[in-house]
Amino acid sequence: MKRSTKIGIIGAVLFASIFIPPYREWRAPISVACAVLACLLGALASTSGRKWWLIIPASIVAGFALDLYLVMYAL
Repeated sequence: MKRSTKIGIIGAVLFASIFIPPYREWRAPISVACAVLACLLGALASTSGRKWWLIIPASIVAGFALDLYLVMYAL
C-alpha cells in the first residue's frame, strides 16, 4: 500500500469520527481537531497520490461554509 493511500485512509477515519463518535464522551474540541487533521491529511494524500482524496477537505470546507451561512442567516 502506498504512503498516500495510508494517509488518506487515516484522514477518512478522522473524518468519519466527526459524525460517528468512537465513544460516548466525545467532546466538540476533539471533533474540531479531527476535522482539521482530516482536512490536512486529505490534502497531503492528494498531493502525493490520487486527486480524489480532495473530497475530504472539500466536504469539510463546504460543511463549514454552510454552517457559517446558516448562522449568519439565523441572526
